[in-house]
Amino acid sequence: MASNMADRDIFGKDGLAVRGSGTWAEDKLYYLERYLKIFSVGMKNKWGGRLYYVDLFAGPGRCLIRETQKEIDGSPLVALVGFDFAKYFFFEMDQGCFEALGARAKKCAPDKWEKTKMIPGDCNDTIEQASLPYEGLGLAFIDPTGISQISFEAIRRLTTGRQIDLIINFPEGMGIRMNLHQYTQIDANALDRFMGSARWKERYQQSLTSFDQVCAEIAKEYLANLGSLGYLAVDADWIPVKTDQNRLLYYLLFASKNPRGNDFWRKIKRIGPRGQRELF
Repeated sequence: MASNMADRDIFGKDGLAVRGSGTWAEDKLYYLERYLKIFSVGMKNKWGGRLYYVDLFAGPGRCLIRETQKEIDGSPLVALVGFDFAKYFFFEMDQGCFEALGARAKKCAPDKWEKTKMIPGDCNDTIEQASLPYEGLGLAFIDPTGISQISFEAIRRLTTGRQIDLIINFPEGMGIRMNLHQYTQIDANALDRFMGSARWKERYQQSLTSFDQVCAEIAKEYLANLGSLGYLAVDADWIPVKTDQNRLLYYLLFASKNPRGNDFWRKIKRIGPRGQRELF
């Protein structure tokens, strides 16, 4: 659950900060929870007590759905309360959200507090401080509120030398399409930092003529960059997250260094949040 400075001004029933969100947050967390389940069960025999969870934008631990005023657990509490991993790593840069998450984690899962490592500050700067294990198998949930909050270099440092699956918020709707013209005008920009490269811009200047073409090229380039880190990720596996008005916000992108992880992802995406089955 991504952090937001405005969370300090919204409080839950327990008096602690919550993050305001739309109904789509429930869809996103539905897929996260389904993958956590198949990941924890399917990998248990091979990895035993060496499975761990990483949340780079953990937030305060609770969401308030604006349309319904319903409070739900955010990604860190979904993982902490619902699943038993060897270790949990929660990164959060906003102090109010950091404190709220710590209080909730202690209350909701006191037996797991010793296995929970809270890392304050910007995850782009603090990944090394977390001392993530090189042994074992991890799952990292990377869900920033904005494209400028995560760099590809941070993902490189997170994954180098580690077996760790990735679920990434790829912000094609909110972060890319809405600001594409700006990104084409500035040499060094947030999109290039997020991507880890700017080859798409050269194609744009030479031949790309539409937003759809540019976005397709950006997605292709991002997949290739993940591939350079040893990851398998294909655009057919992406899950669109949309508003109630059916407007695309972002995709949930999955990547793994082991094809079995991709098989797991394809299984969990077959049934959507409202019971709809994927058509093949």
